[in-house]
Amino acid sequence: MKLPGMAGVHVTMRSMPTLFRTRVRTPILLALALLALALAGCSATRLAYSRLDWLIPQQLGDYVTLDPGQRAWLDGRLQDHLAWHCRTQLPAYAEWLGTLRTELNGDPPDPERLRDHVRQLEAFIDAMLVEIAPTAAELAVGLDEGQRDELFARLNQRLAKDRAIYLDPPPDQRRGERAERLERRLEYWLGSLTPEQTARIRQWSGTLPDQNIAGWLENRQRLQTAVRDLLAESDERSIQLRLTRLLETPALVHTAAYQRQIDASRDQALVLTADLLRLATDRQRARLDRRLDGLATDFQALRCTKETVAARNPESR
Repeated sequence: MKLPGMAGVHVTMRSMPTLFRTRVRTPILLALALLALALAGCSATRLAYSRLDWLIPQQLGDYVTLDPGQRAWLDGRLQDHLAWHCRTQLPAYAEWLGTLRTELNGDPPDPERLRDHVRQLEAFIDAMLVEIAPTAAELAVGLDEGQRDELFARLNQRLAKDRAIYLDPPPDQRRGERAERLERRLEYWLGSLTPEQTARIRQWSGTLPDQNIAGWLENRQRLQTAVRDLLAESDERSIQLRLTRLLETPALVHTAAYQRQIDASRDQALVLTADLLRLATDRQRARLDRRLDGLATDFQALRCTKETVAARNPESR
């Protein structure tokens, strides 16, 4: 997962923008990755959190090269954002995980109850976007022409790469790979899946229309174009305000057709998640509970001190 704004965000329930990227995946079991803070493949939540303000600029460097002054400015802003996140968001994550554990230890929740949890996760995401968007917008406005060209060239490369991975292969291959990706992610939470669960995932993957992927890629292009058009204007104050609004609410570029695709995909994913939980074995339930308990323990143990909100760049040691 990456934090929002220029550094980018990767979550599996609803992806936030890298600078200009949105994607929706709604199974709630996968959405828990947001709360895992599993940055750069790091499995230790506390260690990952303590290094966020080093990891974020490293991820940003994949898209644009900042000069020393920009980097120093960004480092200061990140300290403030991470302190805010630790102080205001982590306690809410821990409380929500407790509620989720209680519910999952009872009867499997139905799709509508899962929808309530998705809304809570979306509220967490929206809060982070509102916090980070002004910094992302100010940084973008401050890029020179060469940096902007570099940024958009790399975003275009990423878009082309994702098109080659997710849209260009034959339909049967796309469906099979989509199912395999979901299975791998679920295995972290549940362990080995049963044949019934695997069959249900394959059924879900086979019913998703191809236009969902095309719509996702087209929406990313719309968002990227909207930002580039804004940055080409001359009134920097107006640009920054409008860009902040766009990064806070990337759905502003959604077409009606794309929003219908998102809603339909969410409904399908909620039904799928409810079915997978209903089909879960006692062993899978126990594993899921341990995973959730471990996350809650990590969040409760983190303290909002300088050490927990400041990353320690290993190169400076």
